[in-house]
Amino acid sequence: MRIPAQASVANIEQALREAATAPLDEPFTLPLNLRHLGCGGEASLSQLLVTWAQRRPDATLQTFVHSLEQIEELVRRLPGLTGALCAAAITGDGQTGDVTRDVRLAALKRLTTLMSMKPKSAYRGASAEVVCADHLGRNAPYLLYQPDDLRPLLRPRRAFATLASWLLSHTVPPAYQHGIATELDEALGGMMFELFKNTEDHGQYDVAGNILSLSIRAIKTVHHAIEPERLVQIVADYPPLAHYCQSLEAADGAVQTHLFELSVLDSGPGFAVSRTGRRLEDITPDEEEEAVRDCFTTFSAKGGLRFGQGLPHVLRVLRRERGFLRLRTGRLSIHADFSGEHAGEGPAALEVYRPADGALAPVAGSLLTVLLPLRRGR
Repeated sequence: MRIPAQASVANIEQALREAATAPLDEPFTLPLNLRHLGCGGEASLSQLLVTWAQRRPDATLQTFVHSLEQIEELVRRLPGLTGALCAAAITGDGQTGDVTRDVRLAALKRLTTLMSMKPKSAYRGASAEVVCADHLGRNAPYLLYQPDDLRPLLRPRRAFATLASWLLSHTVPPAYQHGIATELDEALGGMMFELFKNTEDHGQYDVAGNILSLSIRAIKTVHHAIEPERLVQIVADYPPLAHYCQSLEAADGAVQTHLFELSVLDSGPGFAVSRTGRRLEDITPDEEEEAVRDCFTTFSAKGGLRFGQGLPHVLRVLRRERGFLRLRTGRLSIHADFSGEHAGEGPAALEVYRPADGALAPVAGSLLTVLLPLRRGR
């Protein structure tokens, strides 16, 4: 199976359906010239690759690389890096040539830099990444964990607010930084902290408590600068994003629409399984939706997924800033579109997307993407 070069969210959803029924020995073909990765597409493709590989212990990734330069370019993007870290074997030139060793070495070299105290040299343009490959023992990047001789400790909540501020300053162009909401770093930091705290408690194990043989956790930020008409074309085949992007206008006389994207990915059991302690196949669709919605309210319950103010705070800021949120977990795609004046408050704004051509395929773990329109500072 393969993903089209135009890797839109809709195309990725189609590939997830194909991956769910594809033979276990069928390789995955990843193009080099990927396009249409805006509005969460790059993180969505990474979730697809993790989902595909997690179900295939001998997963083969087919690429079109035939030089060291192309290998380095492949792993410079999150999907290529994810595929290289997850696949058991990697081929080049489409279907021939074993390049597993070279691609894996390049991926581990970049991962080592991303995990270091100075990760910016491994970033690509106006974007940033933090990646954990738990199954390879690369599970404690400096930006997220406090170094310790015995066991690295997740940094406290306040450190994640500082991280969010740092990611915003790296990703957002200077002309737009003064327009960033004052609460945004605290809201995004709280969300990232709670999501990663949950991966510490639940995200690296299956529902039976067994350690996952393949575990990827990641943060991805990117600045998008796209002409409004082009942006609408990119997301036209995915209704929730299409509706949101149609509402956007290039601000302050700019030719392009400017968006900040933050995606948080993990490959654990997913929101509903962690919340209920039951296998996904043992949860009805209604129960799954209820469990996921519970995660956007402030609550505490024994044995469940525990969120404090992180997700509710993000919803409040997104509503004020007319942003967008998408969560892909289990068999669900839930979104909140705050582009209109009459968007709901908090969890009431969450809507479930059900495609007209059938149910969504289950995914490994969870992917939460936040989009915010950028305005020039006053």
